[in-house]
Amino acid sequence: MKRALALVVILALVLTQSPLAKLKAALDRLRGPAHQGVYLVQVERPGSTKSYRLRVYTDGERAQIRVLEPKGEAGQAYLSLGQDLYLYDPRLGRTLRLPPTGRTERFLGSDLTYQDLMGRDLEDLFEVSEADGVLVLTPKPQAATPYGRVEVYLKEGLIERVRYHDQRGQAVRELLLLGYQRLDGAFLPKVMEVRDLLKEGYRTRVEIVEVKVGPVPERCFNPLYLERGC
Repeated sequence: MKRALALVVILALVLTQSPLAKLKAALDRLRGPAHQGVYLVQVERPGSTKSYRLRVYTDGERAQIRVLEPKGEAGQAYLSLGQDLYLYDPRLGRTLRLPPTGRTERFLGSDLTYQDLMGRDLEDLFEVSEADGVLVLTPKPQAATPYGRVEVYLKEGLIERVRYHDQRGQAVRELLLLGYQRLDGAFLPKVMEVRDLLKEGYRTRVEIVEVKVGPVPERCFNPLYLERGC
């Protein structure tokens, strides 16, 4: 009964919101509350699969991601602070600041980009309109994005699917949300899947297997703590 009432309230709020407000609310639910957790990432390619285990710390605006497994890549760490992105490489023993263009590059060779995991680019770089219940995002003038249009499909205020089109209008990649979990009144995805629509058999699946909701120590968002962890 309580869940049904909550869904009715969410649906009422969705119906009265502007397209931009709907997008912001849906993205906030996609990022979830402040939490730390363990994410399993499975990268599928024709004939091969590679798995990663990651420790994630995030407050919804900032995020630190640390590779726990596989052993050969353990210790790599990434920190997103708005438009600033940092990488700690244990082989070099150094923390590097990546250029803004790096946000659209593949994360750990998967079909995810850094902005998929941590960015707010969909809110910052695009104008938002609505057509037939679908949020349609078009780039703002001079926006640094490879996409000519992005379509966001919602269900009860939650993102079900995001479809990315290139500058010629061709669909090139797709993000699917395969379930959410409720945590202290907030939402967080259970399973996400990204498909490269131009390369058959290219798929990345992300499953959130451990979650601890609550404030994240401020040091987790300090580049000085990327090497030692927080």
